[in-house]
Amino acid sequence: MKFGENTQLVEEVMDFIANNKLFNNKNFHVKNLEIINDFDEAQNRAWSQDSSEVDTVWEYVKSREAEDIVEKIYNFDLGSQQNDLYDFFSDNDNYSNDFLPFDYIDINEEVEGDLTMCALNRLVNGKTDNFYEKIFEVYKQGGWPCGWKGTYPMGEIIVYVP
Repeated sequence: MKFGENTQLVEEVMDFIANNKLFNNKNFHVKNLEIINDFDEAQNRAWSQDSSEVDTVWEYVKSREAEDIVEKIYNFDLGSQQNDLYDFFSDNDNYSNDFLPFDYIDINEEVEGDLTMCALNRLVNGKTDNFYEKIFEVYKQGGWPCGWKGTYPMGEIIVYVP
């Protein structure tokens, strides 16, 4: 597949799922994040819509950040590349064996969606210091971005690390 001037950057995300396993890196070292080690708490933070439980709804943060990417996809007429990436990341055959350990199967769709957005971000923005580039760094380091601490955009990403 070809993705214009950012092909190598997009392919790095594609190669990540083909050649790695989540939660395999034991040396997590991304700065300016809150780390939690309780998977049940991580799931609650990721999926809660209750503002008494979370400062900011995580899905709101991700969708707000995705809006700019989707707008650029349409402005740059990259719909076919977008479809190619959706197809690629939704096909389980493109993931390494045991990419996501069975104990974490509940977050499969979250991970797939995040990594798709990381690739789309690189398609339209290259490698810039932005939200989805930070999300990709979290995954590469062995964590699962699962929430936001603070009132968005002020605050930091919450990351589950086993």
